[in-house]
Amino acid sequence: MLCRLVLILSLGLSPAQAEEAELPPRPEAAPGAASQLVLAHRLFRHATEAGDPVLLLAAIKLARGVAARPAVGWERTRGGEGEAPQMIGPTDPGSTAALAMLQGLAVDDPDLRDLVYDLDAQVPPHRLPVATVVKADVGSELADEWRLPLSGAVAAEIAVIGDGGTALGLSVTDEAGGDVVCARPPTLDPALCRFTPARNGFFTVRISNAGAAAGGYLIVGN
Repeated sequence: MLCRLVLILSLGLSPAQAEEAELPPRPEAAPGAASQLVLAHRLFRHATEAGDPVLLLAAIKLARGVAARPAVGWERTRGGEGEAPQMIGPTDPGSTAALAMLQGLAVDDPDLRDLVYDLDAQVPPHRLPVATVVKADVGSELADEWRLPLSGAVAAEIAVIGDGGTALGLSVTDEAGGDVVCARPPTLDPALCRFTPARNGFFTVRISNAGAAAGGYLIVGN
């Protein structure tokens, strides 16, 4: 079981293909905090659907290995008129509720119970990587836009993690020419864009919802 957990964590954090714009070729940066949270949410979703305690343990461990902070300087333009329903958003894989779920699944497995105890009692041995997280919601057949400042020549990660109730699309465009830096089609799974801006500037992140129901989501950046 422990070998399976190590394999999940090592394979899951392999770099996704980056999409670059306005830049000469450069080595791809290693996955960052946003990538780690995306993987945690993907594993958490699979774990809860399958009732798999090993996947759930991996998801909790990954989520608790990232420190979240609120965004500064992100400007939102809500799609449509009026306010969309306030949604709960996706469950935090690092929450006490997720840990309680794992404890219930591990009740008949002494080895897994020990791992769960160690995870609950563990103090991070070093400073955790930081991800910027914003919680929001988008109405049916609408799209939100977020204006984000990014630093030039610094690898950027932008992800959207929905609550699983409706498929959400993700796209990122630059300020200079409105070129699409990255686009992901609507999906129930978390979507991730990785790229390196050529210079300091503002980028527009668009979260689209083509479904018949409103959806809560997180935007995660590094």
